Amino acid sequence: MDTKLTRRQALQIGAAGAALLAAPRAGRAQARPKSGGHLIAAQEIDPISLDNHKTSNYSSVQGVEHIVESLTQYDDKLNVLPALAESWKTPDPVTYVFSLRKGVTWHDGSELTADDVVAWWDRILDPATAAPYKGWFVAIDRVQAVDKHTVRMSLKNPFGPLLASFAALRGSAIIPRSLAQERKDLGARAIGTGPFKLSRFVPYDHLHYVKNDKYWDKTLPHVNELTFKVMVEEDARVAALRAGQIHYAYLTGEGAARLKDDRNVTVMRSPKAFVTIHVMNSTRKPFTDKRVRQAISMAVDRQEVLQKAVFGEGTLSGPVPTGHTDWFIPVDKLPYKQDIARAKQLLAEAGYPNGFETTIKASPQYPEFVNASVVLQSQLKKIGVNAKIIQLEWGQFTKETFSQRPADYDMKVTAWTFYPDPHHYLYNWWHSKSPSNQDFKNAELDATLDRAMASTDRDERKRLYFQAQQILLDEAPQIIWYTGNNIEAVRSEVKGYVQSYTGRRLAFKRTWLEG
Repeated sequence: MDTKLTRRQALQIGAAGAALLAAPRAGRAQARPKSGGHLIAAQEIDPISLDNHKTSNYSSVQGVEHIVESLTQYDDKLNVLPALAESWKTPDPVTYVFSLRKGVTWHDGSELTADDVVAWWDRILDPATAAPYKGWFVAIDRVQAVDKHTVRMSLKNPFGPLLASFAALRGSAIIPRSLAQERKDLGARAIGTGPFKLSRFVPYDHLHYVKNDKYWDKTLPHVNELTFKVMVEEDARVAALRAGQIHYAYLTGEGAARLKDDRNVTVMRSPKAFVTIHVMNSTRKPFTDKRVRQAISMAVDRQEVLQKAVFGEGTLSGPVPTGHTDWFIPVDKLPYKQDIARAKQLLAEAGYPNGFETTIKASPQYPEFVNASVVLQSQLKKIGVNAKIIQLEWGQFTKETFSQRPADYDMKVTAWTFYPDPHHYLYNWWHSKSPSNQDFKNAELDATLDRAMASTDRDERKRLYFQAQQILLDEAPQIIWYTGNNIEAVRSEVKGYVQSYTGRRLAFKRTWLEG
């Protein structure tokens, strides 16, 4: 098998995302990249940990993605390209043989070897790791070091998303064997092979990185230093951009509107594969009853939430985000008609004719989540459901509603970020045997996802994943709202930055400063 994906494979993973990325981008400069300088970016959420194997927190991926790498990587059009593996072969559908780049060194000076990749797998398998993305690699049976620079992976069954799963950097970071053998959370001890080395991590304040002069791609990175300043408040990010105190910030539509007349700032927009949702805890009454979950889903006006939560910056979505190749259910086919009368009838049938009291947990670090919860709270009153919003700091929110078992919530608001394949949106969160299961179990869904994972026929996989999405829409363990726009702003001196459908900041290693 050729290392680079065929045109068909690229389309399967993300060509639709590539087409969506036709939106304006900053940094399409014709000039030759300039070396040196210090790029300062706002980080809207503090990374809880930089241990890529033990956290599902997206801000942690943002904090570590310039330090660590995996066997493969994405380009800005979502093609899967070589990274630490310079090539690979598939002698049969259940065997991958990876050839590692020679001469690649860790930030501590030691050499990358096949033993480090084996140690990655051992750590993911270790129950003590409690790897939330272990389900992404459930098809792997064995990982063996053939020699110093060759790794053989044997699969239990064919698994099409494997290469893309490594590129997504969700639990797939290859780290030194000495670190991988530790059972505890590595916290800020992030050592990788990436373009930047972590110099300093001050929680809730900033992360500072310096250029890796021994990076295997000798052309990168361009800047000497990179700093992420934790700036939770959007007002602070907007003010810092205007004042030239930072070069980059992620914004909401409201924040972007305040910068539209600033000639020193370019605001970029493009779709991103994030799905904002409210999860109902199906292990907790009254949400154990399917009729209650269906009533909640029928009672809401999703268009109102889209307008009030993110000022219309996005589109309604099903379980797989709208625009994600051809894996998603078109918006006009989604069963999203508001029906208050039917919702009340379902509640009465379930034994709640007068509604009930419940809570919604949200984190103010993501204002759109709170906005969506406020609108939901108002809408639910129409069917007699009184929901109290409980706001928690992000670390506490993730601990209570994701990390601990059993999870402690009635309803929670979150977002599924970019995943390369429908397997990751559906199996990872909703299969009962997934480590990241969202407090929901359905035998028909499990069986459907198992068949889809084992299939190598794309048409069959598509049929099965559409079937799985319909099951989720009917069972309603989550209220699916929208997939939002990726809104980013850069100062005029920033060149070479390109947006990504993944929502990740993949282009920082190719970004440079002028002026």
